[in-house]
Amino acid sequence: MKKLIVKTALITLGVSVLLAVSLFGIVSLCAPAAMMSLCGSMGLTSLSGEYAYQEYERSGDLECLARSFLISAEEGEDQKADERFEALYRSEGFAAYCESVQPEGEIPAYSYRDYLCSTAAQVKYRLASKEEQKTAALRFAEGETAKGFPEGNPLLMLSVSAAVAKDKDFCGELLSALQGGGYDGNADFSSIVKILEETIHE
Repeated sequence: MKKLIVKTALITLGVSVLLAVSLFGIVSLCAPAAMMSLCGSMGLTSLSGEYAYQEYERSGDLECLARSFLISAEEGEDQKADERFEALYRSEGFAAYCESVQPEGEIPAYSYRDYLCSTAAQVKYRLASKEEQKTAALRFAEGETAKGFPEGNPLLMLSVSAAVAKDKDFCGELLSALQGGGYDGNADFSSIVKILEETIHE
């Protein structure tokens, strides 16, 4: 009798596990957005980013693509982040999507486009193994930085990354771009110029 109870319990457990795995697989395939939110709430950030990308592939939702890009960058998966940013940046609705996003939670109170492009410039810099790749990251940041030199702009954030890395040669290249770019000499501009100069002369 005891063996029968144990056997029944094991069968019930096995069926329950099988059903749970099957349900997980079905939801993963049919509702990646739901899995994205669930994983995010459980602290499974990287997995949440993967489900966000799956949802983008399924629905074309640029918000999910942006989320997957930012999570990849945050998790240090730079190659993946760069590829996802390129897909986002080249999408037809990129500009309109950026304009539609309102600052909230993790989204900073400055331009969302600047936030995305600043992160992308830093990713490109981290991926660069040759000087021409660093220069390409600089040209991208320059192209996305307004002459008013707004808060959190891509050229500013790329300069911060180079200064933190003590990359003196690239800091020199950035300094030349800043000083010759016709940017507004506001407080942020003056601060980053000073930081770059100090890094170069350390």
